[in-house]
Amino acid sequence: MTTLTQLLKISGSPWVDTDWTAPKNRCIEDIIERFDDCPEALIDFERSDWVNMAECYTYALLERWNKQERDIKALWDGYVEAIGATSTMEALEGVYCGFEDGDDMNSAIVNLSMTWGALELLQDVARYAYEHEELGGQLWETFRSRA
Repeated sequence: MTTLTQLLKISGSPWVDTDWTAPKNRCIEDIIERFDDCPEALIDFERSDWVNMAECYTYALLERWNKQERDIKALWDGYVEAIGATSTMEALEGVYCGFEDGDDMNSAIVNLSMTWGALELLQDVARYAYEHEELGGQLWETFRSRA
């Protein structure tokens, strides 16, 4: 069985690069660990999100925020830039309609950040599969169709 870590290494993903200049993010490491044995499950993030796929309780999202705030913010900044938003509130606009308190907003940010991180890993593998049509097998075909 091919693991997500192996696919990311083959794909040249910077997230698994062991070079000292490689990005380090505990949240990405958690995503890789969670989906290592079933890399094709990342495809489900095209239709769903982190809260439905991995951490369905608000307390878990808030615990992640409290323990990994810096790493969440790094992913969040990438997400905000990717969608072309200029602020956190703009990025949350239309996604979440109201927050009762700061914890609600932090939970939303964790959910969107982790979802975006999973989709980034998916794209690393999918781009590689698309660019290397010589790679055969159902797993590569599954990812190739996502590029």
